[in-house]
Amino acid sequence: MRASASRRTPGNVNTSTQTKEASRRLSRRDIGVTGLLTELAVVLLHVGLTPKHFAELAKQAFVEAAGTISQFRNGKINRSRVAVMTGLSRSEVKRLLAGKSPMATLVSSQQSRGERVIAGWMSDERYLDAHGRPQRLPIAGARISFASLVKQFGGDVPHRAVLEELRRLHVVSQFGPRLELNARRLLPSGRAFASLSSLIPVLIDAIRVAVKAAASGSGPPIRRLTLNARDLTELALLQHRASEGITSLLDGLKGSLQRGAKAVQTTKHSLTVTAFVMEQSIRKSRSE
Repeated sequence: MRASASRRTPGNVNTSTQTKEASRRLSRRDIGVTGLLTELAVVLLHVGLTPKHFAELAKQAFVEAAGTISQFRNGKINRSRVAVMTGLSRSEVKRLLAGKSPMATLVSSQQSRGERVIAGWMSDERYLDAHGRPQRLPIAGARISFASLVKQFGGDVPHRAVLEELRRLHVVSQFGPRLELNARRLLPSGRAFASLSSLIPVLIDAIRVAVKAAASGSGPPIRRLTLNARDLTELALLQHRASEGITSLLDGLKGSLQRGAKAVQTTKHSLTVTAFVMEQSIRKSRSE
């Protein structure tokens, strides 16, 4: 018998090329999203948001976004299409669209280990003093200690690791061999999220601009300029002059383009111009 050699037809070659290109696009997408989420995670960790809690919030956001796309003519949401778009089950989609969040019943599982340890310290009678306040605990060695607290409420992690995290968050103080819980510094802190809150509208605007530009086939109206500085003194000077220049530019635009504008009450459209200055250090390569 003669074995027939398989031939690669032009159609097979094109399909293979398209598959590889699609794979590269997905890889670039994932890298970009991971970079964005990594920067966001730095802030969210400081306010005590765990990956599990974030995942629940993300599911809610994805379902709401898919719901705006998957509406019937009568305004009702096509739950089956939302399930297809998001990869969630129809029952999960129904729950999220109804606003029935399990967060109230899953608070413990969505808390960080540090939060669970603090909650146990503040509620378990064995770790409270005669006045019902969290007592000072020896780090280890005693039957009732910080180590036993972590073992009961923190799960399978060393108590030293939890202690270092609570120290980083400034929620514990050490007095000799004992630890004290700082009730006034308990996480999560709203102050830590304040800096991000001011940037949320800017981030949303940037995303909408990019999406609109992609839909129209044009490049996003975003301009970036990088100015190099030889040292920190020159960097501070550049930052000051750039901030002053941006302020003058925006004031000038408002003065020249907004002349004769009608009262705000009659305005149906608006244009937002956003600018910010960011400093960064350029890391030298190991070969330098």
